[in-house]
Amino acid sequence: MELNRIGMVRSPYQSLQQIPRQGFFSEEESVIEIDEAYAPALEHVEEHEWLTVLYWAHLAERDRLVTTPPSGTRSCGVFACRAPHRPNPLSLCTVKLLRREGRRLFVQHLDALDGSAVIDIKPYVDAVGLACREKDGV
Repeated sequence: MELNRIGMVRSPYQSLQQIPRQGFFSEEESVIEIDEAYAPALEHVEEHEWLTVLYWAHLAERDRLVTTPPSGTRSCGVFACRAPHRPNPLSLCTVKLLRREGRRLFVQHLDALDGSAVIDIKPYVDAVGLACREKDGV
């Protein structure tokens, strides 16, 4: 398996302690800088208000399999929660796109450390809500 970094996060979060538990708990602005080689992939990205960002949580503990979530009272396996510490620290965050300036995406609600590698970006789609509406004929 091979992953390619497509860009890098520039955020105000310099340590794990500064990161909000979920991106929606912060109004901070971050910048996603896309590498030159992937710039053509940004065509029309500004037509989307919300984006899903996949990034690598490079400081996560990769050997942790059980944890207690911040809002929890009991431990659970990392596959049953959104803990950043996991065998493959691939993180997912839905962000609001504020604006695009060339290869730079200015976003809100990103919960990534400064310097995190961006793996992929996709327009946000509420797939569960869409499927339920289609199933119900709405």
